[in-house]
Amino acid sequence: MIRKGFLLIAIYLLVINTAGAQNLKEALGGIKANFQIYSDSVNLDVNDEIIVLKAARKFFSDCQCGTGYGYGYQSYHLEFITKKQLATKNTKYLIGRDNTDKIELKFYDANNVLLASPTFPFTIIDLYNNAAVKNSLFFFSIDLIDIPIVLLNKTSKIDLIRRVAVTPK
Repeated sequence: MIRKGFLLIAIYLLVINTAGAQNLKEALGGIKANFQIYSDSVNLDVNDEIIVLKAARKFFSDCQCGTGYGYGYQSYHLEFITKKQLATKNTKYLIGRDNTDKIELKFYDANNVLLASPTFPFTIIDLYNNAAVKNSLFFFSIDLIDIPIVLLNKTSKIDLIRRVAVTPK
């Protein structure tokens, strides 16, 4: 009788402890996303795609004057993993213009109709990989602060293109 009691308690504890287990993305409030993600019409074969609320920061400094400022905020981020790099398109370097790297995001609906095509500074993307390893994974985190959630709700496909200004030869 005592052995049956210990067995029942052990089974009960095992079931209770494993039923409440969550992986890290669920524990942090991540929501599974289901976008088809491309780069210049090439499927990135994305896996582990989520949207999560994260803290972000921006800071600026002027070395000449010795001044600077910064701020923090919370925003949703689209995060995913792929083995492929983003396609890069060169644009003409224009004197007196903002020639920093840009990211063009194209949002398509289920019927492959273009919904929107905003361009942002490439700094909205955090990109991590291990360059020392061949065929390394690329970990992307795209800050969605300026992208309407209703646009994401209608989106089924996202096309990402990196725009880099190059000087003419």
